[in-house]
Amino acid sequence: MAFSREQLELILDKKEENDENTSGLEALEDDPIPVENIYKNQHLNSIYENTVEVEPWEELEPIAEGEVRIMTRQFVYVDDIEIEVCTNDNGKHFVRYNVYWWIMHNQKNPSLEYNIIIIENSKHSVDRLPTIRWSGYKFRFEMIRFSEDDVEVESILFPLAMFEDLMKDKSRFNSQVLEQILKGEYKSTDYDRGSIKLFVWLQSNSISSLLETNNKIL
Repeated sequence: MAFSREQLELILDKKEENDENTSGLEALEDDPIPVENIYKNQHLNSIYENTVEVEPWEELEPIAEGEVRIMTRQFVYVDDIEIEVCTNDNGKHFVRYNVYWWIMHNQKNPSLEYNIIIIENSKHSVDRLPTIRWSGYKFRFEMIRFSEDDVEVESILFPLAMFEDLMKDKSRFNSQVLEQILKGEYKSTDYDRGSIKLFVWLQSNSISSLLETNNKIL
C-alpha cells in the first residue's frame, strides 16, 4: 500500500503514543498459524514424486573374536521351500548363507575350508545385481546361537532384503524362460529347482509379508 508524504508524517507522529500497543515481530512466535514457504514445499514435493521408499536395513555390529551372536529364528514356507529367517535384537531380519546355498545349489552345508572363496562369491553375486544398495556390505563368518533351542551355527548373515534381491536376480535365466516368467506364462513343475520357484513367487510377493502374518504357510 502506498502513502502520501502527509499520511506518512501523521503515522510517524502517532507512533510514539501507540508504541506500547503495537505488536512486534516477536508476536509471530505465538502465532497459531505457522508461516511456511509454499514455493519451497512445492519444489520438494516435485522432487519426491518420482522416488520409491526403500525399507531401511542395518548392518550388524561386529562381535569380538570368540563371542557368539544371540538371535531368534522362525521358518516360513514358499511352495514347499523352507526358509529360515533370523532376527537380531534390533528387530532386523537376516537369512543365513546356508539357506542361500541350499536353494541355489541344493547343498545345505558349504565347505567352511573355503571361507574366503565363499565371501568372494557373495560379493560377486551382489555385484551382479542392478543396484548399488549392497555395495561394500561386510560379509563375515561368525558364530550364531539361537535362543529358542541353544543351537550354535557358523555362517554369514544376509539382510533379508538382500536375500530377496539375490533370489530375484534375472541374470541367471535364459531370455525365453525369463520372458515366460515375467509375462506370467511360466508353468511350474515338481522338478523345478527351489531357486526358480522362489524367483517366480517373489515377482509379486515378499518374505517379510509372511513374517507379518504369523508364518502363514503358502
